[in-house]
Amino acid sequence: MQEEKQPDLYRIDLMRTLWENTFRGTIFNYKERYVATVRLIFSIPLDRSEVPANAPEVNPAIIVLVEDTTLSPIEIVDFEQAMTPILAKRLANKYFQPDRIMYFYPSPVDGAETKSKTDEETIKAN
Repeated sequence: MQEEKQPDLYRIDLMRTLWENTFRGTIFNYKERYVATVRLIFSIPLDRSEVPANAPEVNPAIIVLVEDTTLSPIEIVDFEQAMTPILAKRLANKYFQPDRIMYFYPSPVDGAETKSKTDEETIKAN
């Protein structure tokens, strides 16, 4: 009996950016509903000839900056587990084979304030 392949839970549309080794992506779920906007940064090690002989060897990686998402905090682990193999399959090639994909998320709105209200009031008053 032949196994039926399950469709991926997510898909990503990729766009080039004005930065080298950086892409922007929009992620949709299997129902074609928007899930997230991400920035993908390819962390590519320097050639060994460009580093000191005693420098440690490092492997390529992908950094995923989640800029916007509809996911709740409880959904993040499942999202990463489903999305990691999708990204690895889509982005790896014979020259770039990342050994890890790291995800970063925005701080909660309440905890990300960098200016106090008095600073904002002073700026508006001037």
